[in-house]
Amino acid sequence: MSRHSPCIGICRLDDATGYCLGCGRTGAEVGEWMAMSESQRDAVWEKLPARLSALSVRVRLLPWIRDELVNWARDTLVARQGAWTVGEPDITKSFACSHTSTMHIRVDADAIVAEFPNAAFRLAINEKVRAFSFSDGGPIVLGLPRGRAALPLASTIQPLGPDAEAIRLAARNDATFDIGMGLRYTRCCVRTNDPALKGALEALASQGTSAFTPAILDQMTAAGAHLVVESAAARIEIYEMNWITDPPSADLQKSQPDGNAKLDLPSYAVPVAAFQPL
Repeated sequence: MSRHSPCIGICRLDDATGYCLGCGRTGAEVGEWMAMSESQRDAVWEKLPARLSALSVRVRLLPWIRDELVNWARDTLVARQGAWTVGEPDITKSFACSHTSTMHIRVDADAIVAEFPNAAFRLAINEKVRAFSFSDGGPIVLGLPRGRAALPLASTIQPLGPDAEAIRLAARNDATFDIGMGLRYTRCCVRTNDPALKGALEALASQGTSAFTPAILDQMTAAGAHLVVESAAARIEIYEMNWITDPPSADLQKSQPDGNAKLDLPSYAVPVAAFQPL
């Protein structure tokens, strides 16, 4: 697979250095990029971190192609190095790989899956996923082009039917309900196989999130309902309803990574997952 271009859509040369203020390349490197060999492109990529540091450019597109991204993501899980979040920064649920309970990891043809007894995480990396960094040793945000990242928009509670994409196979026939957070690139759902809870949630269809009264939340907890948070490339499933309280559960930490709200991607890209070292 050919390495992608460093361009992030900010195409303006710095007067003092001659480097692009978006990607760090010279004007000549930009013009010759398509004609370069892979080794020549790699040589340019190697020069960019120092140039971008000199320019004080904060958001940096990483050169990782799909296989490199898959290997890096798998390594973060195997090493239990930090926490993954899914979707837009407004969603604060995270999959904390550092927890000490047993974690099973598998790499399928199209996704990486990690499962704790009370939570699971899946990340699907295709050739359009890009990785962005903001500081050495800091968070890595994975993004997709906006046109590929959009999900059906729901501003009220909506029944979605069986969860055919469930990580836990036994839950693929469970009823799923979008809780109506009104986010374009992230969806939050409640999933259940309890007939009484399913009926109660169906009765809330087309109502806002304020319909989740304490009585409904208690019913979800008693029924063992699941929480599902997903983007176009990633999903977290929570199998214990402790997420309603603070803190939510041992495996999933209701804490937004420091500065996550400031991790803005270039305008063409949308965050679908983020890794925060701990």
